[in-house]
Amino acid sequence: MVKIQAQDNSWVAMTEKPHGFMDFVVMDRQLQIADHAGINPTSWRPPSGWTLVDFSLHPSREISAILANGTAIMLVRLSSSGAPLTMQNFVDPEVTLDPYYGRPDEIRDRSAMSPLKTLDAARIAAAGSGVGIALRSGSNSVVAYRFDYANGQFTKRWRQLVEPGIYLDGVRPTSGSFDPFGGVDNHWQIHMAMDAPGRMAVAVLLSDRADLLPAHTDYFKETMPAGLIHGVLLTVFDEQGKRAQSMAIDHRDKSELHAIKWSANTVLLAGRVRTTRAPGGDGWDGYLARIDPGSRQLAVQVVDVDRGDVLFDVLPLSADTFLLAGATAYTQNPDGESVSETSAPLFLRLDTAKGTQTRIPMPSGLRGNQLRALVPYRSRWLIGGMENVPGTHSADANPALITTDAYVRELDPV
Repeated sequence: MVKIQAQDNSWVAMTEKPHGFMDFVVMDRQLQIADHAGINPTSWRPPSGWTLVDFSLHPSREISAILANGTAIMLVRLSSSGAPLTMQNFVDPEVTLDPYYGRPDEIRDRSAMSPLKTLDAARIAAAGSGVGIALRSGSNSVVAYRFDYANGQFTKRWRQLVEPGIYLDGVRPTSGSFDPFGGVDNHWQIHMAMDAPGRMAVAVLLSDRADLLPAHTDYFKETMPAGLIHGVLLTVFDEQGKRAQSMAIDHRDKSELHAIKWSANTVLLAGRVRTTRAPGGDGWDGYLARIDPGSRQLAVQVVDVDRGDVLFDVLPLSADTFLLAGATAYTQNPDGESVSETSAPLFLRLDTAKGTQTRIPMPSGLRGNQLRALVPYRSRWLIGGMENVPGTHSADANPALITTDAYVRELDPV
């Protein structure tokens, strides 16, 4: 389970077949599209040679999706039942002109619309009938676009550079699921959200294995906090594509970003951060960051429930109250990447004004458990999750154990 969105009585979920370590990450994803009664989902897969990267559900219940083939991008429009309406190739010649900080021989193809190592480097979000797109190009630059949609055509309204191109360091696992000590980090992934008026927020992860910060400060001439190494750079664009100065979240140690959403005039970011290097492997905690782009105020709440914690999604209930979905009770090699097979679903109500967090019980499978996506639905909630999730070394002797069971559940508010 990767993502869920809902509109009226309809919902759409994106699922992915699990796989072992890949040198070049090509996902096997499909859409599950529920009918107007919210039941009897049908499947949609991309055409041969193309990979489904992301989707977004419009108020009309039509679906926009972005596909990649390693070089080009395709924009797709589907009806509410999943029938193809538009399939439009999108190649941007300007990516070859975007600034690049690094050696030329480190880049395969500056004209490519996705980086060499992964196709999972683009995001799409609906704004009325149009869409916003953020992607990482073949030179690892991050670019934002706004498209209008009418008469079966996507038409570009604006294009803006989010981050210049850089070299990104990848370490390949050497055999089986050998713990690569950083080799499974996704430095290429980006996150983007749009609100109803069309403002776009794009978030890019900072780490000690990506030369993003010096490239960003040199190109945009923006001052960042001293000593910033690990964290997130957030850039907001208004409806016309005007860029505001980027804002930084300094996590001070290794971190991951998994969710971004607008809540009125606030941008919410959620993920996990390493707070300690505990010998027992419980040194990771979830976090929720709230940023007001206008006042540039930042608040970060660390979520520590049971050993290792991670947040995959957030649903605002009010200005101070949030539902958080993720996983807890796992352990991880304090000096590497190996994660235990055991984990529990994490469903939490967080009241930042009162400083309280209340855990909501959820059914749990025998092996790893994760709650991945959460949306309001018919005065209730839809939650998408997984159980029977393998750990890093679960399938060392038997690759058939790389499997998991995804589900969608409708819940009463509690």
